[in-house]
Amino acid sequence: MQRVTRTAAALLAVAAALAPSRAAADDPLRPSGKGAAEGGAIWVGPRPKAPPRRIVVLAPSLTDVVVAMGHADRLVGVTRLDDAPEVRHLPRVGGFLDPSPEAVLGLSPDLLLWVTDGGALSSVRRIAELSVASGRPFPILAIPIVSVADVLATPRIVGDALLDAPGGEKLSRALEAAVEEVRHRARSVKRKRVLFVVGREPLVVAGPRSFPDELLSIVGAENVVRGERPWPVYPLEKAVADDPELVVDGAAREPAAGIARLASIPAVRRGRVFRLPNDDLLRAGPRMVRGLDALFRGVHPETAR
Repeated sequence: MQRVTRTAAALLAVAAALAPSRAAADDPLRPSGKGAAEGGAIWVGPRPKAPPRRIVVLAPSLTDVVVAMGHADRLVGVTRLDDAPEVRHLPRVGGFLDPSPEAVLGLSPDLLLWVTDGGALSSVRRIAELSVASGRPFPILAIPIVSVADVLATPRIVGDALLDAPGGEKLSRALEAAVEEVRHRARSVKRKRVLFVVGREPLVVAGPRSFPDELLSIVGAENVVRGERPWPVYPLEKAVADDPELVVDGAAREPAAGIARLASIPAVRRGRVFRLPNDDLLRAGPRMVRGLDALFRGVHPETAR
């Protein structure tokens, strides 16, 4: 009996150890580890066979894609962060990180678009569960956007989902051309050493392999931040020692006057600060291109002369 008990206990232990991996394998929203440009988009549920007419979007950047493709009339719900004039009248289903499953289900969508983000993952899983249980399940398209290449690939992915591949292709090509035009302009200017601030208290900066790090490279700038972390909390004394030629103030939702807290950085003291006028640059969609042009002019004001 003891031998049987030990064997049963051993099998239970093995089963418990295997349970997380099996659960992960069965999780339809398990991250693919690839960006959108690498084929990492995830479908939960069957793809639409007819053009979806009731679309709910859980990321403002994807709303911008749908609007730019000329399909704002198909949207029935967006987040409280969406500010495009075309969706001002639409119901809000929560925020980027805290969408309401009940609000989404209440709109009876035939497609849900989401930019994969760990903060909202549990809510989107719940939405998927409620969708299946409702008897009228709808597909969810989860798009991982972590690079500029992913931004440029996203309209094609959305176009396929909306059964408007030509519209998605057209928008992707337009965005690609706009980014390449900025790259071309940057080849003829001197690269500048830049510190990109995303939060001031504590000081949070864009590090290697972050989205702003890639944007700085496109506009002909060198990120002064080194290390392994893409979004480090940065010691002020380190920022002073880095001595950037320019500080980009990307804390667009914080008061502009707050940059004075960083006055010990020589560039700030000398007034060499470019403040992003809005969040266009960090909204990983069509507005990014507009923000990229503004960043180029902010880093290289001499080109405007």
